[in-house]
Amino acid sequence: MSVLVYNWEKFHRNKVWYLIFAVVFASVFVLSLLNNNIVGAILIFFLLWWYFYYSTINNQVIKMTITDTQLLVWNKTYPRSFFIGYVVEIYPKTQQIKNIVLLTPRWHIIYSFDDSIEQVRWFLSQMDSRLPMLADFHQTTLEKFSRKIQL
Repeated sequence: MSVLVYNWEKFHRNKVWYLIFAVVFASVFVLSLLNNNIVGAILIFFLLWWYFYYSTINNQVIKMTITDTQLLVWNKTYPRSFFIGYVVEIYPKTQQIKNIVLLTPRWHIIYSFDDSIEQVRWFLSQMDSRLPMLADFHQTTLEKFSRKIQL
């Protein structure tokens, strides 16, 4: 009972998003240099490197498997009792299944699906018999903002 997912939430960005990202990055870098803030300019490059590294790691396709006792996500094993439930996120316009959000008492993990719709539906039917499906989950304002701008 497995499905293919991305190692984290995957955003489908267009060329305009990348153009805006580059303009903002270049503007902050130039402003740092103009204000003789060399440390700020170096910090911007470290943040950019971290973002690209993090994006590369999180764009890997991995396998998520559920059994009667545990959930296996690539090389991580979670006992099924570790989770309080899950939420399925759907694209509002197309009504296609987008993400699965696994909820624990303290935090949540978001994975984007990368499998056929039949395989995803079959996997979710197996999840239903092992974990409760919840209507929604709590997101901080910062998380809502970062997801809105697709960071």
